[in-house]
Amino acid sequence: MSKYRDRLQIIADILSTVSSGAKKTRIMYQANLSHRLLCRYLGEVLDAGLVECEDDNCYVLTDKGKEFLSKHEEYSKRCKTFEEQFNHVATTKTWLERMCSGNKAFASGLNKARKKPMISDVMSIPLKGVVLAAGEGTRIKEVTYGAFPKELLPIGNVPTIRFPIEALRLSGINDILIVIAPQTKHGIVDGLQSGERFGVNISYIVQERNEKSSWGLGPAILSTRGRIRDDEDFVVACGDSILCDFSLANPLDCLKPLVNVHKSTGAIATVMVHPTKTDIRRFGVVKFRSFNDENTVLYGDLESLVEKPSLETARTFSLNGYNYIAVGYYAFKPKIFSYIEKTEPGARNEVQITDAMALALEDGERVCAVVHGRTNGKEVVPSGYWDVGIPEDYKEANMRLLDMNLDKLLS
Repeated sequence: MSKYRDRLQIIADILSTVSSGAKKTRIMYQANLSHRLLCRYLGEVLDAGLVECEDDNCYVLTDKGKEFLSKHEEYSKRCKTFEEQFNHVATTKTWLERMCSGNKAFASGLNKARKKPMISDVMSIPLKGVVLAAGEGTRIKEVTYGAFPKELLPIGNVPTIRFPIEALRLSGINDILIVIAPQTKHGIVDGLQSGERFGVNISYIVQERNEKSSWGLGPAILSTRGRIRDDEDFVVACGDSILCDFSLANPLDCLKPLVNVHKSTGAIATVMVHPTKTDIRRFGVVKFRSFNDENTVLYGDLESLVEKPSLETARTFSLNGYNYIAVGYYAFKPKIFSYIEKTEPGARNEVQITDAMALALEDGERVCAVVHGRTNGKEVVPSGYWDVGIPEDYKEANMRLLDMNLDKLLS
């Protein structure tokens, strides 16, 4: 019955707030589900006897449904306890290895023995996806004229937001939350609908703001907290950010290293970074504490993160001739929400997610980064990355990606 869990939880979150049950329309709007998806979910849990419909056409949880949720919650807590115990043992082992690092041969042997399982294939562990599509698109208004969201800008005949959705799907993530703004929500919802035709399940969160609201990725990610379970890691993708690795059979299949490193290391946050030699003063930039090359995956623990650093700071962060900038793809544990809440707004009242991760680092949490690139001998070779919210990047993405068979890749 585990396959009913997510469907039942979505509906139970609504039903548990009312003692007399809830009608279909109320469940649909409160859960941000399309009518087609709601009917499918209700049909499955009704057939399983977890929910029933009373005479006044109101849906309520059955005793069987309540028992199922209770048992699953108890099971999740036990799994979380085992995971914490495992992480504690792994951390202790790491410190013991560092204490022995005076003997270089011994330390080298430990590193080789440890590297093999570090990025194990953990794709079977389910994650939730989050796509951020609530930005104003100020920098790209010369193209959009503010008439529609930048996430719908076409690359060829494909809306930009399809690229991060496809990257999530290829990494094994099928349940996706999309954060949208009130003024632009209709275009995105009308275009993507339930996501069924793209092979994913999409639901929506409207990020409402007022004159006192903070801006930035931090508040956008924080808006998903009510839809992310305490035991559920999640991958965030900016809806206007495109990653491609042209060395792969499918160039859009770029997120598996991020997911695998995140799960294997147990980090509170794992960020995808792009190696660049251009001016990085408008980006979040990371400094590696360690740097590993394992089966063409470049990754490591971070020492610090800085949003929009000075050129002097950037020089101290340089590694292998590159700076490493955040490209809008992250994997998080739900604990990151508490650090976002603690993060003070910066310029233009923006709460930066890099600042939240920096707070976690200061608190002793583990934060890792995965490089969007590969090695060629001793050289680091960057893969393709475009921020479509910038006119120059939008033009370049069109020129590079139109050579690909997008209809076939995204069919």
